[in-house]
Amino acid sequence: MTLARCPGNDAPVGRSSDPSLTAGALLDGRFHLRREIASGAMGSVWEAVDTTGRAESPVVAPGTIVALKLLRAELHSEPAIRRRFRREASILQSISHPAIVRILDVGTDASERSYTVMELLHGETLEARLARDGRLAPAALAPMLTAICAGLAAVHAHGVIHGDLKPSNVFLVAGEGAASAGVKIVDFGLSKVEGLERLTRTGELTGTPAYMAPELLTGAGELDARIDQYALGVVLHQALAGRLPFVLSKHPGALMFDVVMGKGEPLAVAAPDVPEAVRAVVARAMAPKRDDRYEDVLALARAFAEAA
Repeated sequence: MTLARCPGNDAPVGRSSDPSLTAGALLDGRFHLRREIASGAMGSVWEAVDTTGRAESPVVAPGTIVALKLLRAELHSEPAIRRRFRREASILQSISHPAIVRILDVGTDASERSYTVMELLHGETLEARLARDGRLAPAALAPMLTAICAGLAAVHAHGVIHGDLKPSNVFLVAGEGAASAGVKIVDFGLSKVEGLERLTRTGELTGTPAYMAPELLTGAGELDARIDQYALGVVLHQALAGRLPFVLSKHPGALMFDVVMGKGEPLAVAAPDVPEAVRAVVARAMAPKRDDRYEDVLALARAFAEAA
């Protein structure tokens, strides 16, 4: 689930895709729901006014306009999903970085609905930018990648892997320019804390296959931060070429085979106008064997900036 572009002062309109929520309602005796700004399988994100704030938190004053992420009502009885939802909030609360979406508070209402209070972002996702512009030049991508990698490095330093990086989970904040504050990584719902659990379980595939590193699909070896680097390589290919390196219309098994075997469309074919040095950086980030990738995401960012 991602934060969609939304104006900050619009009046409440429409109804939520979750019938238990309506614009104008008061949630948990505290949050006045204004409008739904995103919806997904796990729940919804609302623009809301925090009418009371939180006394022990100076960043949540009464009247603060926030983004309220709510777990879908029918998922309350799913312990694994509730754990995943709460884990995202706990991870982000422990990490303070300008490129990571800021968590202001967490809670559970009287009906046991879990929610997370986040800073309200204005702008658009990288997915929306690509849908509008088609492709981005290496020079335009370089500062975005530097900001993303700086945020990921902070996350990785806490032993956390995002696990589902893709254009819809990169938010471009309006008016912030190329500084790290202009990019926010969102949706840590599939994140993995190193040494505690795997992102995949037998018979279950979580994440978006086209962005998943081969080792995620094969289950070979312990997962590490290089799965995020691989996903960034796919994002870079998509942004530079205007399309993914893998054919999504294929049977899922065939798609996963192509990922594992590194049979994606080469950037030289998809975007021959992209400089060779840039193509080489992307190819290394997307190397099927993780030992062939960069040592960390900061090294990837440096290499891309130099090539671009």
